[in-house]
Order: sequence, then structure tokens, then C-alpha cells
Amino acid sequence: MWKSGFEDSYYCRILFFIFMGIILSSGCSRKGNEKSVGTDSFETAELSEQYNDSVDNPEGGILALAFVGDIMPGSTFPDNVDDLYIPREKGKYLFEDCTDILKGCDFAFGNLEGTICDNGIPRKECENSENCYYFRIPTYFSEVLKKAGFDHLNLANNHSLDFGIDGLETTIKSLNISGIKFSGIINHAPYSILEKGGIKIAVIGYAAGGLSYSVNEEEKAKKQVNELSKEADIVIVSMHGGAEGNDYDRVPKEMEIFHDEKRGNVYSFAHSVIDAGADVVWGHGPHVVRGMEVYNGKLIMYSLGNFCTPYRMNITGKSGEAPLIKIKIDKEGDFVSGNIYSFKQKRGEGPRIDVGKSVARRIKKLSEADFGESAPTIVDEGKFVSFK
Repeated sequence: MWKSGFEDSYYCRILFFIFMGIILSSGCSRKGNEKSVGTDSFETAELSEQYNDSVDNPEGGILALAFVGDIMPGSTFPDNVDDLYIPREKGKYLFEDCTDILKGCDFAFGNLEGTICDNGIPRKECENSENCYYFRIPTYFSEVLKKAGFDHLNLANNHSLDFGIDGLETTIKSLNISGIKFSGIINHAPYSILEKGGIKIAVIGYAAGGLSYSVNEEEKAKKQVNELSKEADIVIVSMHGGAEGNDYDRVPKEMEIFHDEKRGNVYSFAHSVIDAGADVVWGHGPHVVRGMEVYNGKLIMYSLGNFCTPYRMNITGKSGEAPLIKIKIDKEGDFVSGNIYSFKQKRGEGPRIDVGKSVARRIKKLSEADFGESAPTIVDEGKFVSFK
């Protein structure tokens, strides 16, 4: 839908698409110096000693960032399945359709929906293991994810403790070895810092439970984000919240309850952390995509659904739509432009290019329905901007 001032002007439309082409085709140099730090509490953080300026400056002060939803590439649980839930050649081809996009950005982010470990027992005893949704991802997948182009994985979700503390520690060790940064676990790394060209990006994760900061504690989150905004140039908030399943692709703007658990008022939470200093809110958890909103110049992605979950999850219909969102933000964290790359999942194969671009159209429809004038203007089945 065209905004006022563009409705009747053919020439303005032409100029608009030229402007879009310049922004979205401009290159983004790949990857700057990256450093990460996690602390047990904000009070003890001494971030100023952790970094050195990089000579690799983002072009024109613009950062290109890629975001996806849930990643659970394969599991060896239940124990008796004989690699039934492991993709061919140990996942070598899972990300072949999207690696160039991920590596073509300054940083790429995903939500790790499971525990990386080679053995161990689930945190709770299962009467029927086939109906027990615990995910034990073999450690070699850390290297698969690194080669795919992921720089940072969120651990603030309801699966980070699938195989207890031992499994969590193995996850952290495996990610450290592969060089993938992570955040979302209070006593290990509640937040992480990445840096490029002297621009520091803080990433902090929130979820409904586990060992993470809570999406239900808005006042506490506001204080934490505000403090991080004083230490970093850009603050990204990872938000694992909202009810799950095909019936929950709308943002209700109230507390969501799922299986008797408070899953947050994600609308209020996202607005609160932006008011406190966040620059991007990156949502996941419902296992379906939700709409996007531009609030005070900052982008909110309420849910990016499933991205690479080829086993043990429903990937039929809209549950199998897998967006990859590439955005550009300036050094102040303001949203500049973006592109929705549409993928669909195929059992055992990972995300595959969707020539019909169905997920881009769905995000456009949901964004306009839920947020009206504050929805980004999505054109050309994927490209989007915000008019202030």
C-alpha cells in the first residue's frame, strides 16, 4: 500500500524504485572483527577493555544484518532411531540455498532450538520417547552452522536445557570451538558483543523460562537494555515469546498463555525495550511467522517462525515457511531498508528457495493487518522500507 504523497504520482514511484535499488544492491563487506563477552551480572561487566577498533569499516556507516528463526538441524534423540533424524552427509547441504545471503552480510543471527551434545539423557523422563520433544544436536553441526555463515546463536529459549546442565555446557563448549557467538544464558552469557569497524553490537536474549532473562519482566528488561545501550552502539533484543502453532500467527497485544505458561505480551515487551534503548527486536518461538513493525524508527520482527527444522517439527503449510530477513541499519540503529528472502522447508533437506515468495506475501499481509500505518512498506514481494 502506497503512503500519502505517492498515490497519484507516476514519477515518484519511479524515483522510489530507483532509491530502493540503490539501497538494496549496495554491497556489504563480510565480516569484521568479532568479539564476544558474557557476564554473570551487568554490574561486573567491563566492556571497554574487550575491544580494538577495526579498520574494516561498514560502508557509509550502514550495517547489513541477517536474521532467521528456529534452527534444529538434526537430532540423535530418541536413542533407538538409528540416525533417522540426521540429514544426508551430516547436514552438508542443509544451508546451500542461503549461505551466500548469510555470508553476504556483516553478521547473521539464528535461534538454536535444541542442545548441542553427542550423548546424555533428557532433563525429564519420557514415557514415550517418540512424543518427547527434546532435541540432541550432534556437535559436528556447530561447524556446519559456522560454514553456513552464522555468527551468533540465541540460547534464550525453552530447549536450551533439553539435556540438562551438562548438555548446556557442551553446547557452549561446541559453539566456542567453532567460533560462533551466543547469548541468552544468565550465568554464562546473558548477552554478547560483536564489533565491526568500531561499531559495537550488543545482543541480549529473553525467553519465558529456563536460565534466561524473562520476557515477562518488562521493567527489569528495560533497565538491562538501557544499561547495555550505554556500552554498545547498537542493541539487538532476541525475544522468544508468544503462543505456538498455526493458530497463533497474529500479535494479540496482550499476555499470551500457552500450556498454562505465560509467554509474554510480546507487543508491549518489544515497545518497552525499544523505548529503553534497543535498536532491533528479533522474535521467534511461535513456530510460524508473524508481522513486522517499525516503531520509533526501529524494526520489530515479531516472529520469524521455523528456518531449519527438517525433523521432529511440523513443517507443513505455513509452519514450513522459512523467511530470511536481511536488514540495513545506520550507525544510530535506525532501520533503513530490508529484504524478505522466502524459503520453504522440505523434510530432511532444510530451507529451499520458494520461487512463489509465499512467506514474503504472508508477512506483508500480517504486518498490515496487525500494525497498519506502522507496518513497513513491503514491495516487490520482499523488499521493504519505512516512511517516516
